[in-house]
Amino acid sequence: MLIMDSEESALDDDFLLYSVLYSSITVVFAMAVLSKFLTNEFRFGIRSVLTLAILFIGEPLCQFLMKGPQGVMAFGLGCLLVYSLLPSGHLPATKKAVLITGCDSGFGHALAKKLDSIGMNVFAACLDSKGPGALHLKNTTSTRLKIVQLDVTKEEEIHSCLQYVEGNLNRAGDPPGLWGLVNNAGTASLGEIDMTDIRQFQKLMEVNFFGTVRMTKAFLPLLRQAGGRVVNVSSMADQLPTPFFGAYSASKHAIKGFTETLRHEMKKWNIQVSLIEPSGFCTGATTEDSINTVQRQTWEQMDRHTRERYGEEYYNQLFANYRNFILNFSKDLSPVVRAMRSGLLSKRPRERYPCGRGAETILTLFGILPIWMSDKIIQTFGLGVKNIKPRVLS
Repeated sequence: MLIMDSEESALDDDFLLYSVLYSSITVVFAMAVLSKFLTNEFRFGIRSVLTLAILFIGEPLCQFLMKGPQGVMAFGLGCLLVYSLLPSGHLPATKKAVLITGCDSGFGHALAKKLDSIGMNVFAACLDSKGPGALHLKNTTSTRLKIVQLDVTKEEEIHSCLQYVEGNLNRAGDPPGLWGLVNNAGTASLGEIDMTDIRQFQKLMEVNFFGTVRMTKAFLPLLRQAGGRVVNVSSMADQLPTPFFGAYSASKHAIKGFTETLRHEMKKWNIQVSLIEPSGFCTGATTEDSINTVQRQTWEQMDRHTRERYGEEYYNQLFANYRNFILNFSKDLSPVVRAMRSGLLSKRPRERYPCGRGAETILTLFGILPIWMSDKIIQTFGLGVKNIKPRVLS
């Protein structure tokens, strides 16, 4: 009887010891995660689900199935693994210099204001340096922010921009070189591939892809001095099949391939490269005026045979579907701005930043689904016209 009592007492002591160990690990892990959340480094998404899973499922599984020191070790390692996947802290921003293209509106405009507010020396490159977007930046930011005229398709303007940036860097007390380059300038096109004139493909590649290549090559010497960052803005369209966005999608696929290769090649120079992949957001390209302009230009550039093949009814329905589609786009650009800032200043920047409602989940899902299934989803929920056929098929 005494032996049984002593065994039960030992079991109780072990249970209490391991409970204390589990609780200690849980508290430390929860506090570390909370700290990241309070400093805006962590947002709800797949990684937050992993965090909750390790806390509410991992602990009881380890405690009651594995038991003993093995369970404690497994739980501790699990917490360490999940924590390593969470965003790391940020480097000091003050006086670091960054050049952002496409600051007239949208993501670039919002990012320029944000980085200026945290003390960075911002070169805000605008397609129209005297336009309303540039004027708004000038009137709402500090004197550190410099407006630069830049069309990324023109070599002479890139050269002038480089000279201007070089002339305004390395002031007393500033870090050497250019810390960050954000290739954000871009344009869009709408229409099925068969409808889209080859000039539209060339224009989008010139701005979106070759503009990114030109800017990166021009500013790499300054980036090497700082051991800085390159942040290229792409889209979820760089991975998903996107009917009605053929030319746009092709240019974004090109940016993705360029960025991933550049990331490997720049490691030896201590330059880190990130890719931003936004989902649907309301920017200058989604205004009614912009859509009307694209709709008119695409129709005018079509040859007579293509117009007759599809007909105005089918063509107009495509754009009507798009107008309904963008009603779900977010007007809050902060998820993209936050991702860009992380790519520039995080101690351990991510290689890719899917951002926006469901972006990470959708890209992960499409990466594992069989092609026939992902095609079925796109056909069901995409922008295709389902109730009207092209004229020659009617």
